[in-house]
Amino acid sequence: MDQKRLKCIISVLERYELTLGEKQFVEAVKKYSNENGKVTDQQESILEGIYREKIWIRKAFISQNNLLKGSSSKAA
Repeated sequence: MDQKRLKCIISVLERYELTLGEKQFVEAVKKYSNENGKVTDQQESILEGIYREKIWIRKAFISQNNLLKGSSSKAA
C-alpha cells in the first residue's frame, strides 16, 4: 500500500466512530508506517477490512434513512 492510500484510509477512518480495538490498531499502523515507511501485508489487509466495513455501514445507514424519509413523505 502506498503512503497516499494509507493516509487516505486513515483520514477517513478517523472521522468514523471506531471501537477501542480499531482505534488502537489504526494508531499502531500509523506508528509502524512512520517508523518503517510502509505497512505489512497483514496490516494492510486488516486496515482495508475496517475501512470497507465502515463505508458499507455508512452506505446502508444512508440508504435506510432515505427509504424512511421517502415513506414518511408519502404518508403525509
